[in-house]
Amino acid sequence: MADRRVDPDDGAAYTWEEFSAFYKGKYKRKAVEEYWEECKPVKKSKAKKGDAKGAGKGEPKAKAKVKAKAEPKAKAKAKAKARKPPGAFKVCVCGGAGGIGQPLSMFMALDPNVKELSVFDLNIAMVPPTGVAADLGHLDKKSEVKGYVCEVGKPAVTELDKECLTGCSLVLIPAGMPRKPGQTRDDLFKINADIAKGLVEACAKYCPEAIVALIVNPVNSIVPAMAELYIKKGLDPMKIVGVTTLDCVRASKFVGQITGKNPNFINVPVIGGHAGVTIMPVFSQDKTAATIDKDKIEALDKRVQDAGTEVVEAKNGKGSATLSMGYAGARLGRSILAGLAGRRRVECAYVKSDITDLPYFTSKVVFGESGVQKVLPIGELNEYETTRLEAAKVALKIEIETGLTYAKANELNC
Repeated sequence: MADRRVDPDDGAAYTWEEFSAFYKGKYKRKAVEEYWEECKPVKKSKAKKGDAKGAGKGEPKAKAKVKAKAEPKAKAKAKAKARKPPGAFKVCVCGGAGGIGQPLSMFMALDPNVKELSVFDLNIAMVPPTGVAADLGHLDKKSEVKGYVCEVGKPAVTELDKECLTGCSLVLIPAGMPRKPGQTRDDLFKINADIAKGLVEACAKYCPEAIVALIVNPVNSIVPAMAELYIKKGLDPMKIVGVTTLDCVRASKFVGQITGKNPNFINVPVIGGHAGVTIMPVFSQDKTAATIDKDKIEALDKRVQDAGTEVVEAKNGKGSATLSMGYAGARLGRSILAGLAGRRRVECAYVKSDITDLPYFTSKVVFGESGVQKVLPIGELNEYETTRLEAAKVALKIEIETGLTYAKANELNC
């Protein structure tokens, strides 16, 4: 491994020897190797033979490298002291006894970064959350699982056992009501916004520094509403994250089916929002997806948008995408926890953003020690994607406004 790569932890470039020496003892060698593979290689400058400028670069570069290494790495060491060690995190799944909540809780109980898992739900849940906790508590994993219940109609901020949320670094919320036939998104929003608000209030009181990952429909409106309420309370709106990972999972899977390639090695970014036309897969930015014939892209794009309906119809209206959503939510959860432990991860998520003219947007996000470290730009789009983006933004803007209006009329009572 003779090349040099940029460690995103401090932005400096190192050889494998320098890199592995620094992280030795902090993480297992395999983890360090995986992190190294994620780091961006430094492009080698091409110098012509006999070029004095090119030939004379060696020594000063080496000196600069030594000088640059000491200071940033000292800062990184200081930051490392403040991090929680891997495997020491407490996580809560609100709505943990439901269709999404149970598989999501199981995936999180299996995560080696989770030391304690709270499974919370209402007393009207078909399965008591204490029962789900007891079931998961028999897994041969180190995580300790506890169940918590709250009576329906009573505010979680005052009625929920504070032990449930206190000390949490991550709260996953797959709560709310599914949309019924004939029900508009506005109707659904009025119901689910109040449900989300009740849980977010409890998070603001008991774990204000936790990342709150929302799987509450309509996400395009719920996330802006809750983030703006956090702002009104003097809290960090970047702690509120909309889970859109399922769109990425589906896009990669469908590309794999068309190309015959392993979806594990396909990574299609999905930008915009998390409903209908606002879901915009950027196929041109994945090397496998970019090989698909252009005349097939529009249909593939539409399939990703309507994938939820595909599942509902396959279940004859008796369910929705619960298992795949549980998997996708856990994938985001794993990335968030890895970031908090000092191993930065990049996932698409719906957050407060300034990369477009909209205040909330889905794009690639860097998760690190403080949660959302950076919201990455959209990147280069082809002609089809540029047109699609404009259509997505028109629809998304309306849904964001619904959330902002709700936030103006409400407060967090905690």
